[in-house]
Amino acid sequence: MEIRRESCAYFRLRSAAFRHLSSRRQGTHDGDVPNERRLPVKTEKAVIAEGTGRRAHGFRATISSVIGFALDLYDLYVIVFVAPAIAAVFFPLENSALALAGSYVALAATLIMRPVGAALMGVIGDRHGRKRAMVVALLGVGGVTAAMGLLPGAQAIGLAAPLLLLVLRLAQGLFVGGVFASTLTLATESVPARWRGLVSGVVGGGGTAIGSLLAALALFTTTRIFPGEAFDEWGWRVMFLAGGLPVLVSVLVVKYVDESPLWRAKEDGAENPLTPLLSRGPHRKVLAANIAVVFGVATFFLLTLGLLPSFLQVVNGLSVATVSVVLVWVNLAAFAFAPLSGHLSERYGRRRVLLCASALNMVALPCLYLWLAGVGSPLLVALPALLLSGLTIAAFGPLPIFLNERFPTAIRASGTALSINGGFALAGLVPPVVNALSGGPAQLPVYVAAGLVLAGVVSVATLSRTSEPRRGLT
Repeated sequence: MEIRRESCAYFRLRSAAFRHLSSRRQGTHDGDVPNERRLPVKTEKAVIAEGTGRRAHGFRATISSVIGFALDLYDLYVIVFVAPAIAAVFFPLENSALALAGSYVALAATLIMRPVGAALMGVIGDRHGRKRAMVVALLGVGGVTAAMGLLPGAQAIGLAAPLLLLVLRLAQGLFVGGVFASTLTLATESVPARWRGLVSGVVGGGGTAIGSLLAALALFTTTRIFPGEAFDEWGWRVMFLAGGLPVLVSVLVVKYVDESPLWRAKEDGAENPLTPLLSRGPHRKVLAANIAVVFGVATFFLLTLGLLPSFLQVVNGLSVATVSVVLVWVNLAAFAFAPLSGHLSERYGRRRVLLCASALNMVALPCLYLWLAGVGSPLLVALPALLLSGLTIAAFGPLPIFLNERFPTAIRASGTALSINGGFALAGLVPPVVNALSGGPAQLPVYVAAGLVLAGVVSVATLSRTSEPRRGLT
């Protein structure tokens, strides 16, 4: 019996030693699961300590994402800020509303191509890194925008002028899709969890406000350097040439910004990230719901911040110079709305804050537009314009992190980019339809209000049936 007990003890000791040796080879300890099974734990804790815990890295990633996102939106704002001038140069029609609709078709062309760019750049972001996708996207956006400033008008080359403009806008859409794939993921993946709501607001909404502010400052400057008819001939071109700045930013990103630590820690997968998003399964359902939510928020954006510069000129009768001054101050004041709403999502939940913002906008934005239509004084215009901009930007605060947390790291860039760009592509059809159906400035406020109500209904209905995303980026 004594020999038998010693033999059992020997085999137990030998078995324990074997388990310990095996766990060391696998990088685990007794009681742990293998590395591939405990990757989410490492992603949220160890990786944050190793990567996002470095303040300089998270700060640089956030700043570069804000600047990249702002410059991308600057390129989007430029065409809507100078839409009347674009309409006169490329779409010379007698009816000003139809000519304006033509310039918004050029905007819609970019938005329609964004899902294609999101698919291409999202794959780069998920397979080769968020940083590489950002660099490629910024190079493309800057180069194409600058090229638009060199296009001859319809008087010089006829029908070829609007066709070339549409071609360049389509090409721009491909690259812009990559900006959303990279900036909205690199920043939130590079900061500690407690700051992700705030960073979401700073990048998504703050970048939106900064992009609008930069466009307003460019409009303010160029209208004074090129007053009157000189602006219609040369001023708008200078604004597009200034859109080449993302090329410089891409160089700085390469030099100073590190890759997302969560992306570096993920397992290498052979599967195309688009496969789980487009094939039948839970991720496709999430993507469809996201696109509906983004459609509402994007329509708010395009019918307020996007349409507001033209609305103030066509409906309120303000000069381009006056509009630029109003928009500079409005966007400076509206900047704080998105970081606030983003940070509130840390306490009250992403979906809940986004739902409240969408419901408020569905009611408030149409009323503000109808109020704005009856105001003629530049001073009195500022208050409804500020509320329109601030409430719209507030809806962008929790949106990036809401989308990010609904996808795992392996497909997050593709999923977020397709969600944003798919929603924007559908929303891009609304302003041309609104302008065309209105038939002129007199009925434009009514049709804008109807479009905003439609956007709110879609967004609120979808969010009401959507569950709160699980906290954490795994």
